[in-house]
Amino acid sequence: MSDYWQKRTQGIMDLLDVKDKNLTDAVLKEYQSASQDVAIKIDEFYERYADNNTVSYADAHKRIRKTDLSDYVKRANNYRMSNKDNPELLKRLNAQYMTSKISRLELLKLEIDFRILQASSQQVGSFTEYLAKESAYIYGALAVGNAIKTLNNAEIDSILSFEWSGANYSERVWRDNDVLANKLKDVLVKAAINGSNPRVTAKNLRDVFGGTKPNTERLVRTESTYVANATTAKRYESYGVESYEFVAVMDNRTSSICRSLNGEVFKMNDFSPGTNAPSMHPNCRSTIVPSDDELTKFNKYLDPDTVDDLPSWD
Repeated sequence: MSDYWQKRTQGIMDLLDVKDKNLTDAVLKEYQSASQDVAIKIDEFYERYADNNTVSYADAHKRIRKTDLSDYVKRANNYRMSNKDNPELLKRLNAQYMTSKISRLELLKLEIDFRILQASSQQVGSFTEYLAKESAYIYGALAVGNAIKTLNNAEIDSILSFEWSGANYSERVWRDNDVLANKLKDVLVKAAINGSNPRVTAKNLRDVFGGTKPNTERLVRTESTYVANATTAKRYESYGVESYEFVAVMDNRTSSICRSLNGEVFKMNDFSPGTNAPSMHPNCRSTIVPSDDELTKFNKYLDPDTVDDLPSWD
């Protein structure tokens, strides 16, 4: 009967390979939108302050007037009012607002920070919606016998908010986008120093945005694997499982850490993602199953003929 759980969990992970793309596409779509918006701001900046795109950023910066900053502050304040319940967003927006009072010469950098802040908020929302749906689905897909098939919202929130390996998905999105914003501002600084043509600057900014794809794919896969295994652990606990076996996908892509843990048994009370349970690392594909001494508890419930009959995701 041990094959039942391994096949069941692998079937779920195979489904996530397909479904995770939806989240990846949503996050990348927001980056694409942010890239377009930043490009528009660059164009507007030059059209308003440069003579036929012939002056440098430094010279154009000097032509900024107070009305421009007022426009930024107005949009920032409107965004603040519509996101009063988002403490992470408000903390960052307030920091930007203080910067705006210090110097008008940083307007373009502020525009980048503001747009990336908006993208981060949208992306965290996409992650939250998807991962919550994933958790609810997996809990139901692992139901046997007369087991309750749903998780309540508090239990899902607990899984999603847990800071495994030092952070949760929301913190990682904000952190990664802080890095992205700094890279984009570095492009502006270099453009100012070199007096680059705005078209060259716009291309360099697009290239930075283009580099977000592999990181996005990696983050989605890693967080999805964590949620899948944390939900699986919660399901096993509901059955009274006291120990689990670490199961790695053994092929030429298997990491050394997962290879070393494959087949190891741990107490459910010691379940710790990033230490003895997946996700162990970025792009982790490993899973957990009840240990052999736990299997006799489930034999009367399991029907091997239904192992591939996963419920509908939608």
